[in-house]
Amino acid sequence: MRSRSTNPLIRGSAPPRTSHAKKGEPVSQPALAQVASNPLSRGESTPALFPQGASAQRDGRHGELATAAHPREDVVQPEPHPRGEEPSAALVKLRSFQTLEDVTVAEALLAHLEAEQVDAVFGIPGGNIAPLVQALRRHSRIRFIIGSHEGGSAFMADGYARATGRLGVCAVTAGPGATNAMTGVASAHLDQVPVLTLSGQVSTERFGLGAIQESTDEGGINTAEMFRHCTASSTSVVDAKSFPRLLERALKTAHGVPRGAVHLSLPTNIARQKLAKVSVPTAPGAWKSTLPAAPASEVFTAFELLRHAKRPLIYLGSGAREALESRGAEFATFVRRFCIPVVTSLRGKGLFSEEDFLSLGVLGIAGSKRAEQYLGEGVDVLMVLGSRLGEWASKSFSSLFQAASTVIQVDATPSVIGQFLQVNLPIVADVSSVVAGLVEFGHDSAPAHEAQVRERRQHLNALNLAHRSAAAVLPEEGPLKPQHVMQELNPHLRGNTDLYVDMGNCTGWATHCLRITPPTRVFYPCGLSSMGWSMGAVIGGKIGRPENTAIALTGDGSFLMNGTELVTAVRYRVGAVYVVLNDNYLGMVNHGEHAQSAGEYPLDDPYFSLGNPDLVKFAESLGARAYEVTRPGQLSELLPEVLRRADEERRPQVLVCRIDYREVPPYGDRFAAVASAPKEG
Repeated sequence: MRSRSTNPLIRGSAPPRTSHAKKGEPVSQPALAQVASNPLSRGESTPALFPQGASAQRDGRHGELATAAHPREDVVQPEPHPRGEEPSAALVKLRSFQTLEDVTVAEALLAHLEAEQVDAVFGIPGGNIAPLVQALRRHSRIRFIIGSHEGGSAFMADGYARATGRLGVCAVTAGPGATNAMTGVASAHLDQVPVLTLSGQVSTERFGLGAIQESTDEGGINTAEMFRHCTASSTSVVDAKSFPRLLERALKTAHGVPRGAVHLSLPTNIARQKLAKVSVPTAPGAWKSTLPAAPASEVFTAFELLRHAKRPLIYLGSGAREALESRGAEFATFVRRFCIPVVTSLRGKGLFSEEDFLSLGVLGIAGSKRAEQYLGEGVDVLMVLGSRLGEWASKSFSSLFQAASTVIQVDATPSVIGQFLQVNLPIVADVSSVVAGLVEFGHDSAPAHEAQVRERRQHLNALNLAHRSAAAVLPEEGPLKPQHVMQELNPHLRGNTDLYVDMGNCTGWATHCLRITPPTRVFYPCGLSSMGWSMGAVIGGKIGRPENTAIALTGDGSFLMNGTELVTAVRYRVGAVYVVLNDNYLGMVNHGEHAQSAGEYPLDDPYFSLGNPDLVKFAESLGARAYEVTRPGQLSELLPEVLRRADEERRPQVLVCRIDYREVPPYGDRFAAVASAPKEG
């Protein structure tokens, strides 16, 4: 059970303050008595405080403050700061539709995708998806990108959706085509990426006859039911007239709250049938959900908790991506004004510049020691924006998080709030609205205690300096270490660069060593933790955002799983860059078993060896340019030319970095957590 909060706002004895006090000047207690008459405190609807122009919502608590997590404690808020002028409301743009006549189901599907601004579909052709493939052949604005494996194609659709913010689409045939794609689809779904998977199906009149690749209970495997367990929605289309309704429902679900993957099984005869009329949106976004805006009272309470905190901390998850991409500069100004340190999850890495002195880096598995130290020393207000605090984000559910005495968690999905930590102020809302509200409240405000801010700034400077001083100096000679690779890659992660980090030891090294600054973006497949993901995702991302530099960071094990997708990049002239950490082992399990067995199994045991394949020749055989990196400093020499060639030649470039397999990855806590898992029996 959490001990009674030490935060004065939660205790009901907020530091006295008046709205007219000078900066740093003590204020009188009577100002607090005025809060009862404040509509924000009572949860009443107020004029808009946020830039979108929508009115602050009533929180529905009939006079109670937005702190229902404290049924036994009274909360007193200081009065809000007066606003100079209120934003005016704006009219909402109405949806518009066009009517198409005498089109096939496959053509109607492509019309919907075009309305979603989808310009690429990823997949593998097959007889049971032939009507859609033939429609794609005739379509001038949507390309069909044919991969080498359905799993890689699903990863491409995932990468495309992450890079563009649009719907990713994967099209595969029935039976094994659908089952092969399932890992990629599940990976996207667990990371809340909107992906539509279209799988073929035999004609309905053949159901139950044992037709080739039949995907029903009666004569094969029911792929629609299989997908139901790894998507937000999976449906079999059994007649043409219901198709428009089922497709619209799938698109609404993919773009809903939370976003996710959806699946439609489409029989060949249905795909070829004509529709007399079908309505299609004329503009993108018709099926996207409007996320709820945060009540002003709750945002104001969060703001005041942060403003009065002695040791505040803001935690950014991937759910804060849209908010930080649109208001990152304003958010940075806000946290600097109040000197609030910032940490991120793996998937939130780089949303806030890791070069900023307020950035403590990633807090989670393989994260920053600075972040761990600051949290471990005690935090009186922890604000979590857009993270469910799963195992990657919580450092294997570390007890360090219990050091936070007051927790604010913001997420549009109610079920994720409080699943790991007891939450004192839950805010079910769009993270963007909360960031906008904090920025607005912070414009006219001063820190509650200037002395605390000065002390916090000095502590953070000392913390950063101590950790920089303690950092190991990499040798300029000797074997190439993964830290060398990160150090030499980092200067090239600038501007509009997208980095797709695979699963394995490369995940830990990237998380621990790289320092990312926007607009550079980093993507991880943390939900399912799928090895091989980056090989396809970087292709889809580069196709979706061709103007961006696209780099995949992967291990040799992952490279061997989906490396054949290099031929896809060559065929479609995708200038992606691959940095491969090559130690000839399944390194994460090799080091994990070595650590858990207390050295009983040596690192050079061949049990997890990959057989020492020549990855340079493998990449070259698929049409890529490939380079071997064997010594410190060599990657720095090669990268400028490699990046130039990737853009100019529009050809994949592969850098195989032969690293020292003995270097221990920063996974100590993860290895310990697995080793200490309860045994059955």
